[in-house]
Amino acid sequence: MPRGDGLDGQDRRLLAALAADGRAKLSALAEMTGLSVSTVQTRVRRLEEIGAITGYRAVVAPSTLGCPLAAFVEVYADPGMDDAVPAELEAIPQVQACWTVAGDATHLMLVRVRDAAELDRVLTRIRSAVHTRTRTTMVLRSHFDRVVAPDPEVP
Repeated sequence: MPRGDGLDGQDRRLLAALAADGRAKLSALAEMTGLSVSTVQTRVRRLEEIGAITGYRAVVAPSTLGCPLAAFVEVYADPGMDDAVPAELEAIPQVQACWTVAGDATHLMLVRVRDAAELDRVLTRIRSAVHTRTRTTMVLRSHFDRVVAPDPEVP
C-alpha cells in the first residue's frame, strides 16, 4: 500500500472526495478537480490498482445490525503464535478488526456483539483459538469514529 509517494495534489483531492462520498460521480469529481471525466476515471482506476483505494462500502451503524456493544480486546500471544493470531481471529465474525500492536499485548481487536453474554462467548472462543489470555475494555459510549481522509493540501 502506498504511503503517499507519487501522489500529487489532484490524487489527494480525489481521495479526500471519495473518502467523504464513495458514491461520488466521476462528473462531480471532474468538476471539483478541474480535470476531464476520462482523466478522473484513469486516476481513480490507478489509485485502486496501487492500493490507495481499498474498496467502497456503506458505513452502517452497528446497532442497526443488532450489535450495539463494542469492546477492545488485547491478546497476549506467545512469541511463536504472533503470525497465527490474525488468521485464527478472522474466522470469528464478531471480530471487526485486528491489529498487531507494540506494548505488552501483541494484538488489539475490535469486537462488536449483541450483549454481555455474547461477549463472554466470543472471549472464550478467542482464548481457545489463540491459546492465550486476553484483556477486555468495553466501550460505554462512542463520541466519534472518523474515516481517515487525506488532506488535499499536504504534499
